Amino acid sequence: MGRTLVTGAARGIGRAIALRLAQDAHDQGDDQARPAQLTLLDQHAAELDAVAAELQALGAQVQVLAGDLSGLDFAAQAVAAAVQHWGGLDGLVSNAGAAFPGALSDYPVADWDRTFALNARAPLLLAQAALAPLRASGGSIVVITSVSASHATPPLGAYSASKAAALMLVRQLATEWGPLGLRINALSPGLIATPGTALAYADPAAKAHREQRVPLRRIGEPGDIAGAVSFLLSDAAAYVNGAELVVDGGLAHTMMASLPQQAWQDQAAQRRLPQAAAAG
Repeated sequence: MGRTLVTGAARGIGRAIALRLAQDAHDQGDDQARPAQLTLLDQHAAELDAVAAELQALGAQVQVLAGDLSGLDFAAQAVAAAVQHWGGLDGLVSNAGAAFPGALSDYPVADWDRTFALNARAPLLLAQAALAPLRASGGSIVVITSVSASHATPPLGAYSASKAAALMLVRQLATEWGPLGLRINALSPGLIATPGTALAYADPAAKAHREQRVPLRRIGEPGDIAGAVSFLLSDAAAYVNGAELVVDGGLAHTMMASLPQQAWQDQAAQRRLPQAAAAG
């Protein structure tokens, strides 16, 4: 994994990814192994510095870049800075994103455009800027999408649509750039407890209700996502390209289970009655 650029690295999932990559390099225990060389990008500069200190304590080498990916120029500038600093690039994790809730009937165009700029356009601009250095290193890209890319999520219609665009972007890039030796994959988190989702879990009853909807009966942690990103960037995923790895505890498969099923349960009980009588 080596030289990796992680966006949205100051908090939540991005922070956990950076820490996991640093820990992976630290745990190799080989004095000859190259330490993690990480470029961290976020608009929250002070928090980014705090994360950098944590990573350096694990032996990682860290470059910090503060800025906003919703513009047209910062993505290319960030990749160029990372390549110049490390002498190349081995991995790109497009994690930065945002959600602005609202009904689509009167959704502000400015919010729609900013959502797509961060969640769909920035991953493209970062990938374009990183193409040459990643091709030189045989590197890999991971784009953090969402289960909302495949499931309508009111009142996050713009977010859902933008993540669907990002997911298709991954498939397009994987098809076009696979022959160049690059792997591009998507990772779609489910319900994850982060600073950005804290409001959804502030009410204990609401949190418990959400937990009951997940087959694993818990809300995911940023570390759950970080471990999966580590896999996708590694040689263990050398033949994984254009995939969407859903990390949601099984939530996406619960639609039918969430519907009333009493009629089927009654029929199943009736089918068991003759067997019970025969056994008696």
